[in-house]
Amino acid sequence: MIRATTGGVLRSYRKNLMNSFINQNKARDTVLTQRTFNSYAEDPAAAAKAFRLRKSRMAVENQYDVCSETFHKFQGAYQCLQNVDEVLDTENKGNQLNTIKSTTLKMLNDPTGDARTQLKTALDQMSEAIVQTLNQKYGDTFIFAGADGHNVPFEIKDNKLYYRGVPVDAAVPDVLKDAGGAFVKLNQEGQYDPAASPECYLKTKNIEPISISSYEDTYVPPAVEEDYIPNPPFADQWGPVEYNADGTPKGEGDAGGYYKITDPNRYASANLSDVDGAGTYLISVEKYKGMESNAQNKPQLLQNTDLTLTEVNKDGVPTPGGGFYLTIDGKPEDQVITQGRYEIAIEDTAKLQTLIKEKQFVDIGLGMQENDRNQLIESSAYNAALHGITFLGYGEDEDGDPKNIYSLVQRLKEMAASVPDGSDWSTPFYEEFRGVVQKLETASSEFKTEFTNMAAGTTKLQTNLKLLEDQHYNLQEQYAELEDVNAADAITSFIWAQYCYNAALKVGNNILSETLMDYLN
Repeated sequence: MIRATTGGVLRSYRKNLMNSFINQNKARDTVLTQRTFNSYAEDPAAAAKAFRLRKSRMAVENQYDVCSETFHKFQGAYQCLQNVDEVLDTENKGNQLNTIKSTTLKMLNDPTGDARTQLKTALDQMSEAIVQTLNQKYGDTFIFAGADGHNVPFEIKDNKLYYRGVPVDAAVPDVLKDAGGAFVKLNQEGQYDPAASPECYLKTKNIEPISISSYEDTYVPPAVEEDYIPNPPFADQWGPVEYNADGTPKGEGDAGGYYKITDPNRYASANLSDVDGAGTYLISVEKYKGMESNAQNKPQLLQNTDLTLTEVNKDGVPTPGGGFYLTIDGKPEDQVITQGRYEIAIEDTAKLQTLIKEKQFVDIGLGMQENDRNQLIESSAYNAALHGITFLGYGEDEDGDPKNIYSLVQRLKEMAASVPDGSDWSTPFYEEFRGVVQKLETASSEFKTEFTNMAAGTTKLQTNLKLLEDQHYNLQEQYAELEDVNAADAITSFIWAQYCYNAALKVGNNILSETLMDYLN
């Protein structure tokens, strides 16, 4: 027989009461936290799965924030480029006023230059407005500064545009080299001089070898037999003696029409015939006069320091007995570049290429990953760098003209400034101006292409934002199913636990009176 004492009953009661109290607190915590478990020990399997889901959700949230920031940066870039596009008027929307395209068309249609000063000023202001637009910021960073968002991307110095300290028109000119690849040295006056100091190089732009025979036959009239002709009252002069086609001196009533060449070894052997077999070579008066006229427009040739002509081979390399002269379009001194400037051009071009290739990869949820050589797989990230020069253009074209929109506008402004207001443009100058206008239109078209590509990138970011939102929602749903409790069940459990606890307290009031045995003990 088991004796029931008050102490035993009390101990059992207290234990059951404490369990009811613990259950009530646990149910209360479940209602308050809305979680099925609050420690790893409560449900290790669910906790491990929840940890993975939480990590994935945090990664998606970070990717969303980065993608959102990049998207808004690209939106700002879009607005800037749209403003530039309106200034350029790339779509030719009815030749709008105050656009570069409409202004250049006015200059082409107004060759007399009645409003040339106003149009030059307009071009200058619009080109500066374009540069200022591309110096805009998003937050604390410059939008079009590539990977360096803390320094202003564009700067104008001496009417030349610089991108992050490098001239945008930087390009390495092709220069004349010999057969061994060494530079052909000239002096600063553009004369061939192997001992030049400082040494200069000849740009290969607008140079072309011409055979000596072609040059002399085309541009240099041959020496012909002359006779003293008194010509009072003006002046006495030597004049060419005229011959007949058979080599006889022209007499009264003869046709004549020919001059006798005095240096047949140079001219006659290649082009003319000996009319009498005794070394009499003739040239028609008509051909002679034509060569005399061409001589006034003969091309510039590369000279030696003693002002004799430099003989070159067919590749333009100075070669004694090469049989060619080197023609130069323009003054030779304008075609040379010093060694120092050439080396600076190489350095600036290399810097420009490096800046253009700069990238700023960000993780927007494309699976950012490295390969086995610890190199980023570029397709797994997004390049957020925007380079202003990719839109405005950089470098030089095959003619040596700038490809940058700002530089082309400055070139047009300078060309227009060289002709006074009210003066007509000469036909060659007008054609040259129109050629630069066409190059500006080409640069504007390339701007439009880059603008369209950037807009497509903005659309991609917007699409990716929506995908990240969906991913975050799905992860949140999985996480909720795993950790979140059913509110109705949790409240019901809490009310039941609270009821049990209150019932235990009430029962205690009935069983806690001391018995005789407790008293005797």
